[in-house]
Amino acid sequence: MAENMNRQLEEQLRASIESKGFKLYPASVFSAEETAVAVVMTGEGKRIAAIGRTDMFDGIRCDDILLCELVPANAKALHALLPFTKPVRIKGDTSIGLGDRLGNAGPGQLRAIRKYNAFPVLAQQSIRELTLTNRTFDDVIAAATFAVLEEGYTDGYGADGDHLKTKEEIGMAIKAGCSMITLDCSEKLHDEFIVADMAEVEAAYAAVPAECRAKYEADYLDREQPMVGAFSREDLMRCVAAFHDVLTHAEECFAFMQEACGGNCDFELSIDETPGITSPKQHFFITNELYGHGVSCTSVAPHFTGEFEKALDYVGDLRAFADEVRIHQEIAEHFGYKLSLHSGSDKFTVYTAFAGITGKKMHVKTAGTHWLEAVRLVSYEDPQLFRRAVDYSLAMYGESSKYYHVTADIKKIPPVELLSNLYLPELVDKPESRQLLHISYGVLLDQGWFKRPLYELLAREEEKYYGFLEHHTDRHLKYLFCV
Repeated sequence: MAENMNRQLEEQLRASIESKGFKLYPASVFSAEETAVAVVMTGEGKRIAAIGRTDMFDGIRCDDILLCELVPANAKALHALLPFTKPVRIKGDTSIGLGDRLGNAGPGQLRAIRKYNAFPVLAQQSIRELTLTNRTFDDVIAAATFAVLEEGYTDGYGADGDHLKTKEEIGMAIKAGCSMITLDCSEKLHDEFIVADMAEVEAAYAAVPAECRAKYEADYLDREQPMVGAFSREDLMRCVAAFHDVLTHAEECFAFMQEACGGNCDFELSIDETPGITSPKQHFFITNELYGHGVSCTSVAPHFTGEFEKALDYVGDLRAFADEVRIHQEIAEHFGYKLSLHSGSDKFTVYTAFAGITGKKMHVKTAGTHWLEAVRLVSYEDPQLFRRAVDYSLAMYGESSKYYHVTADIKKIPPVELLSNLYLPELVDKPESRQLLHISYGVLLDQGWFKRPLYELLAREEEKYYGFLEHHTDRHLKYLFCV
């Protein structure tokens, strides 16, 4: 009887939406607990249309339906009504972090995801990105929630509090509903001791509590370790001096996360935000110690050889990269977690090697270049706005580059006022202008003259925007799955 009632409510909802002239997103019609919902486009923008028992939603009554804004409170109501709209832990071998700095990219990304056996971490944001876009974890998860409803995507998605550094940040992310935490320990790392003179290393090592040093020496000196062999005294002292504080911090943050989420959260350790490349012995030492103290990782992100610059393809020795991945993969298999590739947007050159060596048991993080697909649309549809955005980004390059390491020679970017409208879209793919626009999202979205017309354009040309996003996401996945 309940099923029949739900089906009747769905039909009633469709008829009511049609009678009011709203645009219905057909895949979004679902029902449960004597309530039917759908995503619609009204004259005031997108809304959730609900009928039946609607008391869990906040909205405005429109005859027989309730129109609800796409806000976090209504996303949480959907989580309770339709569990597939709520973030969950990663399932399966292959996962990809997508990210969405504008809050409207999810539908286009999901259209590509459907074609592959990959789990989408649809909501992925760092504190830096939240600050620069003036958003919260609640906003990010809400946007992903409404995207999966709009597309009728019921296979599950994750939400990653990305590159978090403190327990306070982890607490905020988990409270909002993040199902994954990526811990960035770079501020606890003493990377200088990897290459410092031995006198400095010895002094730092001596500062570690004696009982800790005794245990390290008993566990590592004169003992053959899987994959990496024996640690010399110098190897051990350098690892301890560099990573002892990292280990302490990671253990504390993991314990805090487990208590806050009830043990229902993926944990990724980022050791890629370092000046130096992660050696196999460093990788083994870090994870061996963490696992010995009860810290279990879903994935670990080492710093691989080569350049992983924002918005550009990989630059480096592909053979050396592959050789590194092989030994790191052996370590990952030994401990039972996946390797993670950070700054993975547009790194098409390394995807096949990374996917092949890991057997597609991997996590790949992309994010910022999805925003560039919105910029691409602007270059086609509003050339003057695009020109103004490029000029403003050039003027604010010093501010934007505080947050990201890029090597763009912005002097190579031609004066946009002298370029034909037909040429402007090409700038989105030129290395210098691509990096410039990639890191300028914060300063641009802080300007009403850009943000308002941007969102109006993305709504007006929604299908074209989704098409750009689908193509861009599909390109990443195609390279990852072609092995």
